[in-house]
Amino acid sequence: MNEIFLEMIGADPEQFAIIKRAEISKEFDIIVYGPLGKTLNPERDLNGASRRALTLAFILALTLVSEVEAPNVIDTPLGMMSGYVKRSVLRTAIQKSAQLILFLTHDEISGCEEILDEAAGVVVTLTNPAHYPKMLVNDPHFTEQTILACDCTHRDECQLCQRRVDAEADVEVSI
Repeated sequence: MNEIFLEMIGADPEQFAIIKRAEISKEFDIIVYGPLGKTLNPERDLNGASRRALTLAFILALTLVSEVEAPNVIDTPLGMMSGYVKRSVLRTAIQKSAQLILFLTHDEISGCEEILDEAAGVVVTLTNPAHYPKMLVNDPHFTEQTILACDCTHRDECQLCQRRVDAEADVEVSI
């Protein structure tokens, strides 16, 4: 878990990294160490991206240790992440998983398109018709609760899944 976590967040314990090591105690608690062996409280001392990377590292390490080749199904794993950490977490999850199934938002995909181009076997866009008219541009003409799938990839959109950008959304701002 330690190696996976440090790889994901780009921490080099030999350098001036704030996070030096992560381990699991005999009581199965996750312990994170900072400089000079100081224990860090993940809830208080780690940002959202590092906490999410720590959780994913734990899951991937358990999968590897169990030697069971089962799919890893993860919903919004790259939330609260950007830049290096987001891309590193995605690459590491792909590399360490026997089969990886991710549910990603448009924001999570942004900046990772080429990684998905290279690694994704199948890409499906899922759309909730209840998001019309706030988030969806076009009326999907569904009245019952359902999820719609289209053949769009992470690089395109169609009449069904076309979304509004923030500038188009009707947002009331009160000052």
